[in-house]
Amino acid sequence: MTFHHWFIPHRDTHQKAHLISWRALAAYIIFFAALQSVFTSLSITNPGILGTSSNITKEKVIELTNIERGKLGLSPLSENPSLDSAAISKAYNMFEEGYWAHFAPSGKTPWDFILGSGYKFSLAGENLAKNFSSPEDVVTAWMNSPSHKENIMNSKYKDIGIAIEDGVINGQKTTLVVQMFGTTSILTAKPKQLAKAEVPSLIEIPKEDVNNREILILPEVAKAQTSAEPVVNPFKVNQFLGMGIIIFVSALLLIDFIILRRRGVFRFSSSHFAHMAILGVAAAAITSADPGQVGSGLTFIYEIVP
Repeated sequence: MTFHHWFIPHRDTHQKAHLISWRALAAYIIFFAALQSVFTSLSITNPGILGTSSNITKEKVIELTNIERGKLGLSPLSENPSLDSAAISKAYNMFEEGYWAHFAPSGKTPWDFILGSGYKFSLAGENLAKNFSSPEDVVTAWMNSPSHKENIMNSKYKDIGIAIEDGVINGQKTTLVVQMFGTTSILTAKPKQLAKAEVPSLIEIPKEDVNNREILILPEVAKAQTSAEPVVNPFKVNQFLGMGIIIFVSALLLIDFIILRRRGVFRFSSSHFAHMAILGVAAAAITSADPGQVGSGLTFIYEIVP
């Protein structure tokens, strides 16, 4: 086996270059699996060294949210300091307890943070996002999710609060975006006939649309917040190396085609189709991949009951 046989077809047997053989493709897969193991180990031994960085501001998120509402003729939401405080408290709690969900492992709920901030609501909602790099991507992802869009487009909401906080979850640097909605106006409900001895009272009943609820409890990790930029972005590394290998293998396939055609022994076998199919699927997966996540939206109310 000579060196050039790694890159061009064999002169006598016309066997494909070794770097585009099935063994080589298996080696590429093993390489990426090993790389993920390295990332996992780093996230445990050096929390915060891995992660994503973002350029998101709450002012821009509010602006983009109101732009979307304006498309349906809805009134813009006003930033509320109490809801801002509730959103910040929720973000810190997610870092502290090591989860990303509407409900904490300790049992804390979104309305706990809102009521704790002093905001007395009759209707409220919460949207979550993480690992996005721009406010446009965040709002676009929310608008593509029915439950988040329902919160953004709810005409009953009057106020909004936003928190954008950096910290570490599962050993990786994470940017969390917490969006709180609320209104303090009394919601009208269909009156119910009461017995003379009955007196209506205001009690807290968190109501959820079952279709909107999705709890994603992640494994707990120790709190490790940092304001420093992550050293390595695993998503970017995977994307860079993945596209590099795809381009490299594609170039070798092109060289294989040119050389065999010049030799007059070109063959377009099923393996060529298989190679191109694998490369096409891999390229599509890499280019369309996005580290950002939004989970599901949540709405809850106070209701007057007898």
